[in-house]
Amino acid sequence: MSDSRGGTIRKIGIVMLFSNLMMGFALTMAQNYASYSYTDLAGIDTSMMATCMFVVNSVAVVITLVSGAIVSSTRSRWGNFRPWLLLANGVCMTGGFLIFFNVGNSMLLKAVIISIGYLFANASMDFIYTARMALIANVAGADSDARNRLVGRQWQGSAVCYIISGFAVVPMVTLLGSGNETLGFLLTQAIFTVIVMGGSIWLFRATKEYDPDNSGSSQKEIEKVKFIEMVKAVVTNRQALTVVLSDIARFTGYYVLASMMVYQCTYVIGSMMAMSYVLMAANFCSFLGATIAPVITPKLGGRKRTIMFFSLLTGAAFVSIGIFGRTLWGFVISCGLAFFFMAFIDTLDSMLYMDAGEYWLYQKGKDTRPYLLSMYNVAVKVALALSSLALGGILTAINYTPGATLGAEGANVLTWATGLAPGVGYLLPLVIMLFHKVSDKEMDVIIKENAERDKG
Repeated sequence: MSDSRGGTIRKIGIVMLFSNLMMGFALTMAQNYASYSYTDLAGIDTSMMATCMFVVNSVAVVITLVSGAIVSSTRSRWGNFRPWLLLANGVCMTGGFLIFFNVGNSMLLKAVIISIGYLFANASMDFIYTARMALIANVAGADSDARNRLVGRQWQGSAVCYIISGFAVVPMVTLLGSGNETLGFLLTQAIFTVIVMGGSIWLFRATKEYDPDNSGSSQKEIEKVKFIEMVKAVVTNRQALTVVLSDIARFTGYYVLASMMVYQCTYVIGSMMAMSYVLMAANFCSFLGATIAPVITPKLGGRKRTIMFFSLLTGAAFVSIGIFGRTLWGFVISCGLAFFFMAFIDTLDSMLYMDAGEYWLYQKGKDTRPYLLSMYNVAVKVALALSSLALGGILTAINYTPGATLGAEGANVLTWATGLAPGVGYLLPLVIMLFHKVSDKEMDVIIKENAERDKG
C-alpha cells in the first residue's frame, strides 16, 4: 500500500470510527429497552409483548430481504449508498420516539404505537448497515487489509458508543424525567437523535468521492442481476449460508441477553442502575477486543479459525452467568469476558459477508455483493423474532409481573436463562462454521481478480 493510499485509509478510518460512534446511539434505546417499554412503561402483559415483537420482527425479515436490492439499485445525485445514511437514520430515530411514546389508557393502542416504532427502528438499520458496508468496500477497493482496517475502525466506534450509552442511559432517564420514566426516555432519545444525525451527515460528506452522482445511469446499468439470482446467491452459496446460519444462532442468544439484562439487574441484582455498570464494563471490554482483534486474527490462522475459537470462549463466558450472575460483580465479570471475546467475532463477521459476495461474483459472474451484505440484517431480524418468543417464554416461566418481588426459584430460572441463551447461541457456530471452506488467502486472490474484472 502506497503512503498516499495508506494516509487516505487512515483518514477515512478515523471518520468511520467517530461517525459510527455517533450513529451507534441509533439503536441503543430500541435494542435494550423496547421490551421494558412494553411491560413496565405501558403495562402490557408478557404474552402480548412477545406476540407483538415476533410479528414486528417477522415483517422486518421481509423488509430486509428486499433492502439490499433497493439500496443497490438506488440512483441519485448523492450516489448509490450515501442517501440512506440520512434517510434511514431519520426513520430509525423516529421509531425510537414512538417506542417510548406512552399515551392513553388503551393497551391495544399502546402496543400498536410501540410496535410501529420498534419496526421503524429495526427495519431502517437494514438500509444503514448495507449502505455503510458498501461504502467501506468502495473505499478499500481490492485491498483486503484496508477492508479489515475500516471494518475494525467501525466496530471500535460502536464499542465506544456502547460504553458511553451503557453508562449514561439510566442516569439520563432518571435526571431528565424527574420521576417520570416515559419523559426521561423521550428526552434522552431527543439528545441521541441530534448525535446520530450529526454522525450521519459527517460520513455522508466524507465519502462523497467514493459514491458519486449516479443519477444519469440507466436502469439496465444498475440492475445487473434479477432478484431471484440474488436469492440464489444466498441459498446455494455455502460461503453465505454458513455465515447467515451462524449469525442467526449467536444473535438470537445475544438479543435474549440484551432484553433480559434490565430484568436481571432490576429483579435479581436489585437495582436498574446496575445495568449501567454492567453495560459500561462489558462494552469497554468489547472496545479492547475490537482494538486488538486485527493483530491477533492473522496469528490464529485467519477469519474462520478465529471465529470458531472465540465462539467457544464467548459461549463459555456467557454460560458462567448462571453461576455468578446473581451478584453485580459476578454479572459484570461474566459479561465483560463474553463481550471481550465476542468483539473478535464482530470485527470479522462483516468481512465474511463481503467475502461471500466476492466469491459468488468470482464463481458465477453475478454481482450480488450489496445484496449479500444485507443478509447480515436478515440474520439479525430472524434472531430478533426468535429471541422475542424466547423472552416471552422466560418471563412467563417465572410468572413475571412488573414491580413484583421475584422469589428465589424465579431468580434462579431467570439467571440461568440469561446465561444459557447467549451461551448456546455462541457455541452453535462451532459446528456451523465447519462447512465454511474458502481460506483468507484464497479470498485475497478472488477479490483482486474481481477488481481486475470490474476495471475491464
